[in-house]
Amino acid sequence: MMKSFNTTGPCDPQRHYMLPPEERLVGAGLSRYIDEQLYWVLHAPRQTGKTTFLISWMRELNASDKYVACYVSVERCQGIQDIERAIPAIYDAVRQSARMESLPVPEIISGNPVSLLSETLEEWAKLVAPKPLIVLFDEVDVLTGGAMISFLRQLRGGFASRETGKFPVSVALVGMRDLKDYLVQS
Repeated sequence: MMKSFNTTGPCDPQRHYMLPPEERLVGAGLSRYIDEQLYWVLHAPRQTGKTTFLISWMRELNASDKYVACYVSVERCQGIQDIERAIPAIYDAVRQSARMESLPVPEIISGNPVSLLSETLEEWAKLVAPKPLIVLFDEVDVLTGGAMISFLRQLRGGFASRETGKFPVSVALVGMRDLKDYLVQS
């Protein structure tokens, strides 16, 4: 297969010419975010390699056999402001992403949007223990209004109890806009 240059989305090293994504972020010290059990934000303009990096890093983390990491795009929630539709859509994105990477993910029956995400992350952390769970949320800045607030509150609700078997030890919130700017504006 001939390689080509790609500017339309995530790059695949088998199909596209590309610089190794990990080398571009060597100085960022991202492993410290996991080691220190931090939740963190990464924002950069379109087509800078955010998604390519996240997918590559997820695979690297999973290959180390020390962690269970999952890349989850919430782009499907663009334009959905009410939590009754957005949070179940995020839940579906989590399950779909986990299945695509052959990772276990729990079935949550309650379906209450106010707690669905946090319940999912709690159960998922239990399911993958004794390995710590790392979740890399991409396109988070498409969330708006009540959907964004509920998403962040459910993450914040589990933040204090984050540890292996209880809640993700590290969560990345990735997008084009800095979420701090969004929260100040809203």
